[in-house]
Amino acid sequence: MGRPLLPAYVLSAVAVVAAILGSLVIFETASIKLTVPASRIVANKTLKGGPSGADIATTRIQADVTDSEHGTTASAPVPPTYATGEVVFACSACTSGTTTIPNGTMVSTAAHTHYATQGSADLTPQQKTVTVPIRAVLPGLPGNTAANTVTVIDKPITNVTVQNPKPIAGGAEAGVAQVVQQSDLDRVRAELMAKIVVDLNATLTAQAGGLSFVIDGQPTINVTSDHAVGDRVATFTMTMSATQGAIAFSSAQADALMRTALDQKIPKGFTLTPDPVETSYQLQKTSVNGDVTIKGAAIGVVVPNITVSQLKSRIKGLRVDVARHQLEQVAPGVIADITVRPAVPWLPVLQDHITLTIVREPVTV
Repeated sequence: MGRPLLPAYVLSAVAVVAAILGSLVIFETASIKLTVPASRIVANKTLKGGPSGADIATTRIQADVTDSEHGTTASAPVPPTYATGEVVFACSACTSGTTTIPNGTMVSTAAHTHYATQGSADLTPQQKTVTVPIRAVLPGLPGNTAANTVTVIDKPITNVTVQNPKPIAGGAEAGVAQVVQQSDLDRVRAELMAKIVVDLNATLTAQAGGLSFVIDGQPTINVTSDHAVGDRVATFTMTMSATQGAIAFSSAQADALMRTALDQKIPKGFTLTPDPVETSYQLQKTSVNGDVTIKGAAIGVVVPNITVSQLKSRIKGLRVDVARHQLEQVAPGVIADITVRPAVPWLPVLQDHITLTIVREPVTV
């Protein structure tokens, strides 16, 4: 009596399994994160330019700018300085020969402030007066004296007199004073250079009139200062003038050529990402007739050329390990992270039950 019931049990078990499998088909989902590497590619291209250039039209522009900057000096120990000036030697009854005033001849005031000549000179019947520079023997304020006070030749010379038509000045005592130092000039020069660079770029940009430009060599720079190192002043003014040439061109025209060159560098099976293509240009050579050679470089980012729908169609229904292997064979460096719910060893057979996200790794050089 019990044996006829066995087929019924088998049929019931088959129905249960079919129901379970059917529910798996309906309710099974898979989440896949596919990490793909990204890398840079570079294309270099030489562009020929000129007024009617073979690749791009170019024109020469030039910026001329001048900036001034005031600097302040700091207090610093200063040594004493020597008073200096000039005296005039004259002969009242010159002989027929030459009277030489040797270098180092000592002259002085009635108050016995002494000076030494800083060069030699000759008196002759034809040249009865000569002007010679002098310097105080001792540094400091005592060396300063009014005009017409240096009247003594310490070792008298026959028929020769001496006098200073102008004051002897410049003697100062040691102490602390505001003095121009090299570091003061260097600081103001650096500040001026920063301003000049900005002004040159702004002037060139205005002259380019919407075009891009590449610099033609280093700027010509001229620097002047109203005071030098060692001058005892509180402030000084430095002026810098600069001239910079450049070659202007259409970046859209050049970028299009560089994009074509970059497309030719894309490896098979890869595609450019939406990231902007970086372009840069450098002037290589100019000629007297206006023709120029510009070196262009373009940098783009590429990833494996894959789409979500293609991958999902390829792996649906596969065992998880097989699907992972296939995904990671798409391109070198690809990593597949697969999660299936409920936890069964195969992927859903329904493509829309698979969620696949492509994650791009940071760019590597």
